[in-house]
Amino acid sequence: MEMEYTYGVARIRALEGNLFSDDTIAALLQCSDYNECLNFLRDKGWGNGDIEQPLEEMLQNEKDKTKQLIRELAGDDNEIEILSIGDEFHNLKAAIKQVCTSGEAKNMFYTGCRLEPEFLKECIKQGQYSSLPPDMSEAAKEATEMLLQTGSGQLCDIIIDRAALKAVRQAGKNSKNGLIQKYADTVVTVADIKIAVRCAATNKDSEFVKKCVVPCEGVSITDLTASVDGGIDSVCGYLESAGYSEAVSALKKSMSVFECWCDNKIIQDIKPEKYNAFSIGPIVAYAIARDIEIKTIKIILSGKQNGFDNEFLKERVRVMYA
Repeated sequence: MEMEYTYGVARIRALEGNLFSDDTIAALLQCSDYNECLNFLRDKGWGNGDIEQPLEEMLQNEKDKTKQLIRELAGDDNEIEILSIGDEFHNLKAAIKQVCTSGEAKNMFYTGCRLEPEFLKECIKQGQYSSLPPDMSEAAKEATEMLLQTGSGQLCDIIIDRAALKAVRQAGKNSKNGLIQKYADTVVTVADIKIAVRCAATNKDSEFVKKCVVPCEGVSITDLTASVDGGIDSVCGYLESAGYSEAVSALKKSMSVFECWCDNKIIQDIKPEKYNAFSIGPIVAYAIARDIEIKTIKIILSGKQNGFDNEFLKERVRVMYA
């Protein structure tokens, strides 16, 4: 089975040379303004060649190109579904909000997902939750009813976001690939830590946190959740004891540096896949690296567009995979 990926991994090895390195990101930061940054990206082959192409469209094109590539290389292997869980649940959330609020805002949906936005909206409108995949149906029903009853978009988000984390965790459990197993647990662990930090910072209590977190191997959600009642210092104390001193150091600098640590932890965990030539791991790792690369580009260009200086942006830049 693993030998089936030899060709795909060989293609990924060639494409890894096009990934942005830390030095490339540093060069992008040195661009004088937003337009120079766009030209820098076009010179690297980003976008469709149209100098009038908006940034969001350019970034979406890059995401779509990566999705298409991964599907070509992995075929219908269920292992790659973990890569699209976040986008699929984002679209479910957007569909619920459009149906329940009669909003039709543009660009709410991610493209290239297996479930079309119109299908999602129709399921919500007709209350046909059972037509949705099993990992979505119950959460979709609960979130829709919650939004209709309370009008709270936040509570709707909590329900869908938790369902997405549960789906990631299950995908990791179902996988026989070590990278996917580790990636899934890291995603859930980092998300749980983020939730605890944000809740402590906004004076939410442990009962609120329990509605958001999902069990994982990386932390004890019982202890992490309990620590929130003691405030941010208590959460930091737990994280220190659990082996996440780097997260605490980042958090003490700023929330932005902490957010960087969260993404960098994922990159740190997938980098060893560079040296695995016979499994789907390098293909999945490349897709994750591209996603973080695109996220970093968006942060930099949005900052340039809004006049933030390089020192402000540097602490928000992620470590690259290349």
